[in-house]
Amino acid sequence: MIVHPLTADAREPDSVTGTIVSAVSDAEDCDPLSLPPLWDVIDSEALDELFAPTRTGRHRAGSVRFDYAGYEVTVTVDADTTGNVSLEALSDRDRADENRYAKRDE
Repeated sequence: MIVHPLTADAREPDSVTGTIVSAVSDAEDCDPLSLPPLWDVIDSEALDELFAPTRTGRHRAGSVRFDYAGYEVTVTVDADTTGNVSLEALSDRDRADENRYAKRDE
């Protein structure tokens, strides 16, 4: 399993979606632009908003899981704003299913 931390440092605000793409490109040792668009799998704006602070400044906690580019991606943020993006490689069978569905959409 590969884990990338999400930063709560206001001087270095990483978006959740940016961290996901960075984590997968690091795991695949490739340019992030060579990966399939994240928005083909999940609404990236909604994902960033899901973990953004509320209007009153309170931090949100939660977890979301989905498949992207051959990995099961899990985003977890705790109430104390500690968060991370973890990647688990999909099995060969899962990858074949993912590719079959992607080709069906083309």
